[in-house]
Amino acid sequence: MSEIVTLDNPLMSEISLPIFREIRTPKNFKLPEDTVIVSADSHWEVAGDIFYERFPAKLKDHAPRVWFDKIFKIGMPDGNGTVKDIFNDEIMKIASANTILPGAYDLEIRMAHMDAEGIAKDINFPSFVMGFVHLSDLEVRETILRIYNEYMAERSALTGGRCHGVGIVSNWWDPDKARSAIQQIKDLGLKTFMLPLEPGKNREGQPLVYSEPEMDTLWTAIEESELPMCFHIGESSMVTGRGGWGIRVFSSIQPFVKPLAHLIYGGIFDRNPGLRVIFAEGGISWVPTALQDAEMIYDSYPGLHNLVPKLRPSEYWSKHCYATFMNDQLGLKLLDHIGTDRVMWAADYPHAEGTFGYSQGAIQNVLDATTEEVARKILGGNAIKVFGL
Repeated sequence: MSEIVTLDNPLMSEISLPIFREIRTPKNFKLPEDTVIVSADSHWEVAGDIFYERFPAKLKDHAPRVWFDKIFKIGMPDGNGTVKDIFNDEIMKIASANTILPGAYDLEIRMAHMDAEGIAKDINFPSFVMGFVHLSDLEVRETILRIYNEYMAERSALTGGRCHGVGIVSNWWDPDKARSAIQQIKDLGLKTFMLPLEPGKNREGQPLVYSEPEMDTLWTAIEESELPMCFHIGESSMVTGRGGWGIRVFSSIQPFVKPLAHLIYGGIFDRNPGLRVIFAEGGISWVPTALQDAEMIYDSYPGLHNLVPKLRPSEYWSKHCYATFMNDQLGLKLLDHIGTDRVMWAADYPHAEGTFGYSQGAIQNVLDATTEEVARKILGGNAIKVFGL
C-alpha cells in the first residue's frame, strides 16, 4: 500500500488562536532589496456605534447597534424597544477566533503588529458587516452600506496611507442606483470595493443573476470607475450540529467558480473589457483546476453555448483576474499555470487562518518558491499596482 501524502502545512502545526500567538521570525530571514510587503487581504471591525449615530431620523429605529463587550458586537432592533444580539453561540466562536485580537479595531495596536511583521500596507475587508448584505429591508441595507463606506474612508485616512478600507457596493439590485453607489466609493477615495458572491433578489423579489441584462448598468459603472473590484469568501450560511464548525469553514473557502463562470460564460468580461476582479482569501491553488474545467467546457459543447466567449477562459484570467493567498504551498508550485502577476500575498489579519505570528514564515515560503524578482511582485508589487497604492 502506498504511503499517504498529506497536505498539512508545517507553519500551522499546533498553532494557537491569534490572541495567543507570539511573532516568530525564521532563522536567516532576509527580504530581497526593495521588497515592499503588502497584505492584499486583511480585516477591520467596526469600532463604534456608527450606524445609529449616522442613520437618518426616519430610519433611526432600524439602525444596527454596535457596543463593546470583550469584542465589538453588533445587534439589530427587534421592534419591541430592545436590541437583539446577532452573536449567538456559533457566531461567538467565529468572533473569538477572528476578532478578539485588539488590532482588529485598535489602529495603534494594528500598526504595531504590522511593523513587527514587516508589513508596510494592507487592504482591509469587512467582517461582520457582510452579514447585512442580504438584509430584507433594502432601504436599511443600503443605508448601512453607505455609512460603512464613509467610515472606512475616514479610518483609512488616519493611517497615513498604510491601511486601505474596502468599500461595499451599497446598491447593486436597483439599476437606477448602481451608478451612484459606485460613484460614492470613487468620491470617498477608496482603492477598491466588493460585491457579495450571491446578488440575492431585486425589489420585486425575483432572483438576481450577475450576467443578466438588468445587471449591465452595474458592470458598466464598475468598469468606468477604473477601480478593481473584489469577491471575498465567507458568505456561507451557519452550520450547526455534528462537525458544524469545520463544515461551515470548509464549505466557505472555495466559492469562486460560480462568479468566475458568470464573468466568462455570461459575457461580463466581453461587455466590459476594462474590468479587474480580485478573488480574496480563497488561496490560489483553486485557479488551475477551475481554468482546466473552464477550458474543457469551452471545447466540449460546440453549438450548445448560447453566448460564445470571444476568448478562451485562461485568456480572461490572464487579462482580468487576481487571487490572494496566505499560506498556499500547493498554489506556489502551480504559479506557471496561474501567472506570477495574478497573485498577491495576504496576512488575513486578524483571522485564525491568517498568518499573524508567522507571517515571515509564510513570506519565506514565497521566497523559497520562486525568484527574488517574482517574489517582490507577489509580496507587494502586484498589490501596489492593482490597488494603486
